[in-house]
Amino acid sequence: MADRRIVFLYPTTHAVMHAAQILERAAIPHDIIPRPKGVDADCGIAVSVVPDMREPALTALRGASREPSRVLEHERP
Repeated sequence: MADRRIVFLYPTTHAVMHAAQILERAAIPHDIIPRPKGVDADCGIAVSVVPDMREPALTALRGASREPSRVLEHERP
């Protein structure tokens, strides 16, 4: 069964790490993952959350002025 995730892309590793800190402080479960294959982005890593956490995560990130440059849905095998 595939694992569906919401992936937040950022232009730099620093931005990814800052986003992860924000989510950690907000007690939102997340993972730092390699950028999904076939996705064009400047940074080689991204932050992912389960689909149910998409809106709470975006709210926390926006509140800290760390909105992702791109948000996508991804299925891991």
